[in-house]
Amino acid sequence: MLNIVTRGAITLLMLLSGAGAPLTIASENRTGSNPSADDTPIVYVVQRGDTLLDIAKKYLIEIPAYRIVQRENRVGSPALLLTGKKLLIRRSLLKHTAAEARILSVRGNVQIADNGGSVRARNGQIVSEGSRLSTSDSSFVTLSLSNGSQISLPSNSNVRIRLLRRYTLGGSLDYDFDVIKGGSRSMVTPLKSSDDRYRVRTPKAVSAVRGTDFQSRHDAALKQDFAEVIDGQLSVDDGVRAVTDLPAGEGLALTDDGNAIRETLLPEPKLIEPGKLQVDPDVIFAASPSAGENGYRFLLAADAGFVDQVADIVTKENNARFPDIGNGNYFVRARSISANGLQGKPVTFGFKRRLNGVKGSSNAQANGYGFKWLSEGDGVRQFHFQMFRGTPNGLAMVDETALDKAEITISDLPAGDYFWRVGAVQFLDNEVTTNWTDFEKLNVAP
Repeated sequence: MLNIVTRGAITLLMLLSGAGAPLTIASENRTGSNPSADDTPIVYVVQRGDTLLDIAKKYLIEIPAYRIVQRENRVGSPALLLTGKKLLIRRSLLKHTAAEARILSVRGNVQIADNGGSVRARNGQIVSEGSRLSTSDSSFVTLSLSNGSQISLPSNSNVRIRLLRRYTLGGSLDYDFDVIKGGSRSMVTPLKSSDDRYRVRTPKAVSAVRGTDFQSRHDAALKQDFAEVIDGQLSVDDGVRAVTDLPAGEGLALTDDGNAIRETLLPEPKLIEPGKLQVDPDVIFAASPSAGENGYRFLLAADAGFVDQVADIVTKENNARFPDIGNGNYFVRARSISANGLQGKPVTFGFKRRLNGVKGSSNAQANGYGFKWLSEGDGVRQFHFQMFRGTPNGLAMVDETALDKAEITISDLPAGDYFWRVGAVQFLDNEVTTNWTDFEKLNVAP
């Protein structure tokens, strides 16, 4: 099993355990069992007059568990403790209260399941330890934790909150998430205490951080796990190789056959006119392909921090279409995908969405040629019709502005080729925008 921890964290854990062996991952242990890496201890410094019984009454779930503390710290008499001595106490023995996790943003169908059943998530809702969050198609959720950290789930993800607690001893925080399906993005506030933990698990890996920006994903179809580090640094130990650094700008892919593929993340993709006003029925973004790119991920959000996510598309093509995006100000984040499936460095742009769609058609009539168009969008709307003879360049032979009706008839056209288009002029939010159709060609026979 692969374990991913920050270098500072792994050093601390090794010092506390008094061992130099690689950190390993095991299931949570019960009272009386051997400690594991999941049960890394918290330090208590003995105060004047302390006894193990006093410490047990104040900090341990079960008072008789002081004998475990006594044995593991090689204490002769539980009533005779040396002031200043450091006791290592397993987390599974310690009293704790629930740390807060609150839904900061939710869109679409997000379910929260616990022992009491399943409910639909809502903004502001408190989520507890042991709960499982599931996002459907076009659904997203972001949780805000009590220390300011955030974890976001994209569409089609399933994550269980393994631990969400604050220990009575030292007030240390312990956050632990299981990514069962899909992925997560974590923005981790630098942890204040060396005993604080923040971990995200996938079937093949555990990512433990102390202030960073990273993704953890599990692809069930490929049976592969991925981690991409945008900010911060991780130390990686798979129990076989020596501990290696995974700095910002690098990623790791864990394959089904046990291989670990490490590579530098692809650079930011080059988007084509990312900040343009989006007026067509579909919001469209495109990238200019570069070497090594094997696909793209496009993510839309209503805020620059991508807390309130709106839509997410992973595609082999160099473009993505987002239907049903309402008017507003948004942000797009794009990442290139490598041949090994790792998502590269993100690039982010802001853009405006003002639906102002228009589509035209023409037909011959008894008194000439009729031109009609359909449009969609809010605000006050007028139309601008243009027709050119021979070529769409130069001066328009017909140039009708401020049309209120979505049609016009042109009669007495001499034989020849013509090019026409219509513009939808929208007055909305103290702004004026015009969206033109592509030029259409009309041939008038002799």
